[in-house]
Amino acid sequence: MAIGLSFGLGIDQKLVLFYGLRAVLGLLSAYAEALFYHSISKHFGRRTARYFLYILLFNPGLFHASTAFLPSSFSMVLIMLFTSAWMNRNHYFALFYGVVAVLCGWPYVGVLFIPFAIETLYTRGVMKSILIGAVIAGGVVTLEVFVNFYYYQRWVLPAWNILMYNVLSNETDSTLYGTEPLSYYLLNLALNFNVVALLAVPAALFIFVRPSHDETGRMQLMAYLSPMYIWVAIMFTQAHKEERFLSPVYPLFCLAAAITLSAVVYHIERIFSHARTVGNALSQLIVLGTLGMYSLLSVSRIVSNVVNFGAPLRVYEHLYTKVLPNPTSDMTWNAVMPTVNLCLTKEWYRFPTSFFIPSNSTKVQFVKSSFSGLLPKRFEEHIHGTSIIPSAMNNHNREEPSRYVSINVCDYVVDLNLSSQKEIKLWKEPATWELVHSEQFLDAEQSMSPYRSFYIPMLTPRYVHYADYAIYKRKKAATN
Repeated sequence: MAIGLSFGLGIDQKLVLFYGLRAVLGLLSAYAEALFYHSISKHFGRRTARYFLYILLFNPGLFHASTAFLPSSFSMVLIMLFTSAWMNRNHYFALFYGVVAVLCGWPYVGVLFIPFAIETLYTRGVMKSILIGAVIAGGVVTLEVFVNFYYYQRWVLPAWNILMYNVLSNETDSTLYGTEPLSYYLLNLALNFNVVALLAVPAALFIFVRPSHDETGRMQLMAYLSPMYIWVAIMFTQAHKEERFLSPVYPLFCLAAAITLSAVVYHIERIFSHARTVGNALSQLIVLGTLGMYSLLSVSRIVSNVVNFGAPLRVYEHLYTKVLPNPTSDMTWNAVMPTVNLCLTKEWYRFPTSFFIPSNSTKVQFVKSSFSGLLPKRFEEHIHGTSIIPSAMNNHNREEPSRYVSINVCDYVVDLNLSSQKEIKLWKEPATWELVHSEQFLDAEQSMSPYRSFYIPMLTPRYVHYADYAIYKRKKAATN
């Protein structure tokens, strides 16, 4: 199918696979969101469900996380499926989704299933619950370890390795990869949820002062929402913080905000029950004002991410389609491609994926930069390359000098041109390096807030500074 699209649409095969994978991930997320919405409508009420859907549709965090091929995003989708099954009393499916999220996704999210586990043990009995859980977990583990064995040629359970490295080991922990203050997550919530972030905080209180729906009691509704508070309590106290760590509970944040907004409207209607015109007008003003401001800021944030930070994707797409040796576009399937060294310096962490490297003839290399940690390493080019244990690795994030090559062997270099950088400034060496292509990328240090975080027409271009995210090609030495 991918090959057919390549020729039919004029798009290279690996790029079709890349964008196709993201489309599939987005569709899976949309499916989970639809089920979650339906369950919320049934148990929290249609008004809450409508607010939830609106918040969900415009959320910048979900816009980014839903198509990301990451354990945190995988867990986010499974948590939506799990919560939907839990609300609908499909305990076996809920247990299955929870087990898959922990064993095949991200083991840390296991804490989110504690309320469900307590309820299941209480309502279904200890022995029956443990037996069914063991059967489901055994089936998932068996399938996963056999898939892993096929690739690694050894029995491996990644979830256990992750826990051993980050939790159970006395020698290693996640702080090796950086620490952030509490304000880091508060700022991320402000950027991804803006005004509705404040609505999510008191949702637990509003559950107990609003009417319950169907046979669902208030304590049961609180149980459905409690994983969000558990996750926040744990993540906010960890020294190592990353934005993606909060994504498993993004949908629950949307639900919490919708609960609060729905409760506020409900109480306004009660207070003004004898003056419905006033009550309805005030309710509409609050709802339209809140959701209107939220959607405006959310769209502004999404546009900012695309306009200000989308350069790496566009640059590497240009590399793939116009610069690097490409057997697909050149129609030379059997020809020997010349070996090309594509080098990265300080921008190594923005390299998107090997889907943007047309063939094995292009080697991605690293040139020494100010970064002093352990860089990634390629798989061995062997039929069993995934099973060969790589050399020169360590579990302390120590720099490994063997990763680096001299810039003299580089044919192309991708870099962000910052005047303050300590690395080589290729744009100042026109005799050696030729600019092939560049895109604008936000220079955060030279840009003002909030214009760098939110795209405001006419104002953002005036108050932010852009640097060139550029491809440079080594010039051929002159011959006599």
